Amino acid sequence: MKLLLDRAKCTGCKICELACSAKHQGVFSPAKSHLKITDVETTTGREKLLKSCTLCLSCVSICPVQAISFNGKWLVTDSETCIGCGQCVDACPEHVIYLNNDGKAETPDFCQGIPCCIEWCPHQAIRLEEKAQ
Repeated sequence: MKLLLDRAKCTGCKICELACSAKHQGVFSPAKSHLKITDVETTTGREKLLKSCTLCLSCVSICPVQAISFNGKWLVTDSETCIGCGQCVDACPEHVIYLNNDGKAETPDFCQGIPCCIEWCPHQAIRLEEKAQ
C-alpha cells in the first residue's frame, strides 16, 4: 500500500494530517500524524510533497525486540513488546513514526486499508495505491 498525492489538487491545508492524528491519538496535532504535507522548492516554483510510509521496513529490521512486523499490507506494532527505545523513529526515512504518550512506537497502518486522510481531504488530493509486495 502507498499513499499518493495529486499535487495539482493539494492546497496544503493539512486537514489530512489533523484527521490522521485525531483518529490515531485523539488530538489534532500534525506532529502525531503518519503523513506529512510539505512544501518543496523546485525549478518551477513551490510544490506540495506527501511523506508517508513507503513500507521500506527499516523499522521492522531495526527493532531490537521485534515489536514491529509487516502483515503483507501495513505495519503492526505490538505495544506490549515495544520498549520505547525510539530506534524505529530514527530509522524511518519519511519521519512518520513517533513515540506516543505511553512511550510506545506508533507506526503507520494506513488505517487498516481505509485511510481517514483520504476521506477528510476536501480536495480529493490523496489516494491509496494497493500494490503487491
